Amino acid sequence: MIQRKLYTTILFSFLLASCLFDSGSENVAGDYEVVWIDTYESRALSKGEEIVSEYVYAVGYDSKYIYVKQHPVNYNSNKRIDESITNYYIVEMTESAFQNKPVYGPLTKNGFDSLSNVLGIKDLDFDMTYPTNF
Repeated sequence: MIQRKLYTTILFSFLLASCLFDSGSENVAGDYEVVWIDTYESRALSKGEEIVSEYVYAVGYDSKYIYVKQHPVNYNSNKRIDESITNYYIVEMTESAFQNKPVYGPLTKNGFDSLSNVLGIKDLDFDMTYPTNF
């Protein structure tokens, strides 16, 4: 009887732990991923390490660049994701996880449009989008 209670307790502990610590990822291109740990609000762009911090809510890419829309997280208020601010990033894709990853940003919409033009990024399509209301 005691052994059965012990097994039940251990099983319940594993089930509870798996619910508390959750994570996921979605591949963007190559080794670049949109990842989240514990909560969807922690969604970030990563390639072995975080490149653009939370909260990433839209991503697109072409053969050379990944472009990202991000709402910053405000830890000083009850509303963690600050939807009143939209930051834009352009990440030049690299082959190695250990090479510097050229990141332009945070940029305003005007700065993003201007830099996209300079870098020759055409037909921008943020085809990976994530909700901002949880």
